[in-house]
Amino acid sequence: LAVAAMAGPTTNRDSSVNQALKPSQWLSAQQLENIPAVDELLSRLENMSLEKGAELLQQVYHLSQINHDVEPNYVPSNVQVYVPKPNGDKIVAPINEMIQQLKQQQQQQQFGQDEVTIIVTGLPQTSETVKKANRKLVQAYMQRYNLQQQQQQGQKYNTDSSSEENKRQRSSSEENYSEQAKNANTNTGDIIVIDLGSTLTNYKRYAMLDIEKTGAKIGKWIVQLTSELQLPHETIHMIGQNVGAHVAGAAANEFTRLTGHKLRRVTGLDPSNIVAKNR
Repeated sequence: LAVAAMAGPTTNRDSSVNQALKPSQWLSAQQLENIPAVDELLSRLENMSLEKGAELLQQVYHLSQINHDVEPNYVPSNVQVYVPKPNGDKIVAPINEMIQQLKQQQQQQQFGQDEVTIIVTGLPQTSETVKKANRKLVQAYMQRYNLQQQQQQGQKYNTDSSSEENKRQRSSSEENYSEQAKNANTNTGDIIVIDLGSTLTNYKRYAMLDIEKTGAKIGKWIVQLTSELQLPHETIHMIGQNVGAHVAGAAANEFTRLTGHKLRRVTGLDPSNIVAKNR
């Protein structure tokens, strides 16, 4: 009887509205909240009139047809980029302004003379653990490239001055980061840090990050970087951390798609399991 009532003109609503699969178009927030759970549905129907029961079943039916798949749609704009210098200073600029800054450095023969390592962070530096891991990674490459003198170590990139902290065992991530630098094939170079992690200020942004589109934007930027600064693609090494590892891979693919060339190397550190399972 309920099914028959659903098929009949039991309400004054327009049929096109009734058949819409977006609840906000035909149900108020209060009506949505009042729809019972499945285990309560039968008992609720027993105490309803035929017309009211049919209306409730119609609402439940439409809700069951909604596609619950969520597509990632967050693409950060104008991510901050910084380039650490031998004296401990940093060149900091939005990504769309950094190439111009690097041109000035290149004219002074202070950039792009050898390998260029591009690091894509993947976690916000809201915890000391993440800050320390990022600092250790940059520090390891600075040391490897001989850009940081022995007496400057620990001033800008190592704030752990207490003996107790120095005795703590390094995390596996930090050891992996340092090991990557030790295995580098060159002794000189420059570092560019694309601080994607700083834009992921909450879990929603992290979960909804569009890996492919974000990576494509960075890939196009690397094409512009190598073109305007005349950097050989064979000297570019990309490193991605956590979700940044997946973005780095997408960026390298976009670079290859646009140029027909492959970057020298792409390294993923601690890639995100969430992203890996959904790809």
